[in-house]
Parts: sequence; structure tokens; C-alpha cells
Amino acid sequence: YNKNQIELIGVEAGGPKNSRLHAAPLSKNSKIAILHGAAAYCVQDSDGQINETESCSSGLDYPSCSPIHCYLKDTDRAKYTDATDEEAFSAYKLVTELEDISPSLEPAHAFAEAIKIAPKLSDSTIIVVSSCGDSLKDRDIIKKYLGSYSR
Repeated sequence: YNKNQIELIGVEAGGPKNSRLHAAPLSKNSKIAILHGAAAYCVQDSDGQINETESCSSGLDYPSCSPIHCYLKDTDRAKYTDATDEEAFSAYKLVTELEDISPSLEPAHAFAEAIKIAPKLSDSTIIVVSSCGDSLKDRDIIKKYLGSYSR
């Protein structure tokens, strides 16, 4: 593939809309720290202590990220953004209704970004969203937030 033709975008958990807590160390300008033996960007307080995180997605509710994502960010090979819980639920609902698939909340964050950027792209641009998992594990939180859950 040609690096100039493919843009990599990672989407982190921005947390609830009005919360200071998030799980987005790459897109929120966090600093490098050592967590679980790995040097990576981590959500920290002003003293360098690891902060709590908050996300509707249990798989993204973590204060750090993979060192490979740090490398991709530092070399400008990928850019990182975040989606709030509200954006993820909205994307989940839209994808479920239009595509008849029921993604877990982790890829719902990526779908939220795809939905956000799609109108700005040319008609010939192809967007690929990696969608892993199924919403079955998230049914309780989806039901709590959206009022119902169906697959």
C-alpha cells in the first residue's frame, strides 16, 4: 500500500460528554509514563500519577495504550481522536438500524468518527472501520443508556 493514499485514524474513549475523566491519552496530549512495565502515553494527574478513566466501553476504559500506537502517533503515521460515550451510543444506534449489525461499544467509537468525517470526504474515498466483537456483552449498558436492546 502507499502511505500517501491511506490515512490511519485511531479513535479513543472520550468518556461522558460533561466528564473530565476519559481514556484518551493519545488524543488528549498525555505524557509518556511507565504502566505495567511499558512506556506509553498515559492519562496522568499533575503529579504524574495515573488518573482514573471513565468510558461506556469496558474494553477502552484504560489509562494507557499500546506502545505500537505511541509509535504510530510519534511518527505521524496515524492520527488519534476520541469519541464521547454519547457519540458512541449514537453511532451504535445508527449502525444497528442501517446495517443490521450490532457492534460492541469499542468499534462504536470508531463508527462515530467515520460518521463524523464521511460528509467531508469525496465520493470516491473508501472508509474501512475495524469492527470486532458483538454488542451482546454490552447489552446491559446499552439498555440502560438507550432504554432498550435488540440484536
